[in-house]
Amino acid sequence: MVKKFSFSGGVRIEGLPSSDLFGGDKGFRRPGYVISAEPVISYMGKKASVYLSVPIALKRNRTQSYSDKLRSTPANKVHGDAAFADYSVNIGCSVKL
Repeated sequence: MVKKFSFSGGVRIEGLPSSDLFGGDKGFRRPGYVISAEPVISYMGKKASVYLSVPIALKRNRTQSYSDKLRSTPANKVHGDAAFADYSVNIGCSVKL
């Protein structure tokens, strides 16, 4: 039964850019990114597998949005607010048909 469990890990990078590839940049957004360490535990059965991961934030960076850049001066660089989670819980499963 112990052979059905596995442990793994990875690095997760999530974010929202401050500029669009096309279109306009003038819409409201809270740009930034988070880099997290992500330990994972998995259980594999005959027809199904289940995993649980809990990414833990290592670095958070709130980049400047369009409106932040408009309000900034050379002497005062403005950054808006941000809400980054310390961790999240991800659960998933897959079933063989």
